[in-house]
Amino acid sequence: TPNLAYPTPIKLGIGEPQHAPPQFVLDVISQNLGKIQNYPTTNGLPELRQAIADWLQRRFAVQAINADTQVLPVMGTREALFSFVQACFDSSNTKKPYVVMPNPFYQIYEGATLLAGGQPYFVNCTAENNFVGDYANVPSEIWEQTQLVFVCSPNNPTGSVMGFEAWQNLLALSDKHGFIVASDECYSELYFDKAPLGLLEVCARLRRDDFERCVVFHSLSKRSNLPGMRSGFVAGDAKLLTPYALYRTYHGCAMPIHHQLASIVAW
Repeated sequence: TPNLAYPTPIKLGIGEPQHAPPQFVLDVISQNLGKIQNYPTTNGLPELRQAIADWLQRRFAVQAINADTQVLPVMGTREALFSFVQACFDSSNTKKPYVVMPNPFYQIYEGATLLAGGQPYFVNCTAENNFVGDYANVPSEIWEQTQLVFVCSPNNPTGSVMGFEAWQNLLALSDKHGFIVASDECYSELYFDKAPLGLLEVCARLRRDDFERCVVFHSLSKRSNLPGMRSGFVAGDAKLLTPYALYRTYHGCAMPIHHQLASIVAW
């Protein structure tokens, strides 16, 4: 008789946390399941936006951040990274603009770029450049056609972390060429002894308090072992988050209220 049982899968992915989620977060979810009868708003609860803003100030020494205009809760960074490109990208140019990204790369960076009508430009992360990527050697003709740069720090899969000088140089290029810097920081809370530097922290040191052309993406998935809750946020330049919030209104990605309440205690 043939064995019709499904074989045990061999998982090749390493992005899913294997530790138990915090019980106090699960308690908030179970205590608020009745909220499922209400539609959530795209911008999220004011209390959640404020909790995120408070965490950013504690974690990254950001002096001030406006919870109403510079923070937007999202359904995890995967959705946000993809949709942000669609909202901020201008493909009206006859030449396909570039989105610069690290290589190896998260497939969402490339997929979002192609759907938005752009073309990816890969910055190789190798042992020779300490797996950070050498943005300084990107040709000027590429920068002139670049609309957005993805940075993943700490990087997946290399674990490399961007230092202050490398961030400063990238922001100088952004000032010169006008591209957006999008920092994927969903691994920022996985470290041994020294907390990794974040883009908003760099902005704070440089007195770029409006975070001009800078956005960061964070998630509770890795930080708090809550990948199935689909909770994260985008924060940074209010001029970029305003059209992004409008775009999200039309494709309906709003976090359930009981997940928002649980996210408040998690952050």
